Amino acid sequence: MFGILTIVLPTFLVIFIGYLFGKTSKTTTITPVVDIAFYIGGPALTFVAMMEKEVVLLDAGKIWAACLIISFGCGLVAWVVFQLLKQKHSALYVAIAIMNSVNIPFPVIYLAYGSEGLLAATLFSIPNIILICSLGIYITMGKHWKDGLRELARVPVLYAAVIGLLLNLNHIVVPELIMKSLNLIAMMAIPLVLIVLGFNLSKVRLTALPTTLLASFLRIFVGFAFGLLSVNLLHIEGVYRSVVLFDSAMPAAANAAVIATKYNSEAELVSSVVFVTTLISLVSIPFLLTVFG
Repeated sequence: MFGILTIVLPTFLVIFIGYLFGKTSKTTTITPVVDIAFYIGGPALTFVAMMEKEVVLLDAGKIWAACLIISFGCGLVAWVVFQLLKQKHSALYVAIAIMNSVNIPFPVIYLAYGSEGLLAATLFSIPNIILICSLGIYITMGKHWKDGLRELARVPVLYAAVIGLLLNLNHIVVPELIMKSLNLIAMMAIPLVLIVLGFNLSKVRLTALPTTLLASFLRIFVGFAFGLLSVNLLHIEGVYRSVVLFDSAMPAAANAAVIATKYNSEAELVSSVVFVTTLISLVSIPFLLTVFG
């Protein structure tokens, strides 16, 4: 148990520092920090993760398929549940279907499973990023799919993942000087994104508690059920299996709240789901690490 705590606590302590900063500081936005993490730190971390271990395309395809099964499965179940309850939603479906695949799982998975685990987590995040920046925006804003594609074209992490994947598959070696520089930048990415997540959570106000709790249950527990289905259906084993199951039960994506706010679509409700699922993960993450080792 002590080993599990040494993996989980550093992550949530950094989130808590960001939360305290958001609560005590007069700063209302940390946009420059977000930009550094989004445009520099995140892409560097993703590229380095792609280059550290040899990628087997078949294994990558299984992880991508698992991500799609989990996301579409959760979205479908959520749609059926809220249709039966006669509730009309839009952005809430995005918060349920698409999990946080970067901010929280990257540091925890890296500490728990090393570079192989981080590679699996990076592969898992690729379709997740595509979904939230295309279909997620389309559902949230209720506009043309081309708007989602335009937003997707502005996501640098996706380019880093694709370039790193192509270089890896073609066995192209990047000069050591470049890799050392990118490694140095990547080291700052994880604490930055955790601080940003904590800061954003400090601004959340809980709203519509019954709906928030139901949506949180669907995101984590139904997500995990589809995670189990996908790893068994696709015969995913070893560290990759653990990472897929771990990611399937992650909190709602923080970007879901950002998109909901940007397009004025259930912003407070989605932010509440992000907040509650992140609190639940304080318990669920140690449990998952204990079960899967």
